[in-house]
Amino acid sequence: MLKWIGCIGTVENCFATLLDLHRTAIRLGIYQRSGKVALVVGTLLNLINQPQALFGLLCLDYPAMQGLDMVKALLTYSVPFLVASYGALTATVQQRTDS
Repeated sequence: MLKWIGCIGTVENCFATLLDLHRTAIRLGIYQRSGKVALVVGTLLNLINQPQALFGLLCLDYPAMQGLDMVKALLTYSVPFLVASYGALTATVQQRTDS
């Protein structure tokens, strides 16, 4: 992955490249779009993986809420966010190198 973003030199060069990609993602609104994707996909995946706990949360059913695994729920939202961000940044870098 470090080769993909151009981190072939020193640690300072890698940090500068990552910071440039982060600024590009903010400027182009990549994080906002990735957040929307993560919200939709993560909610659907949580409904598939933990339906009793989530419906218990909506109905304020305390025993059902205890079945909710927060680590799994947070990972279920973070994975689509990271995948969408990675895909958008990959396309941006590819577009830069092609032109």
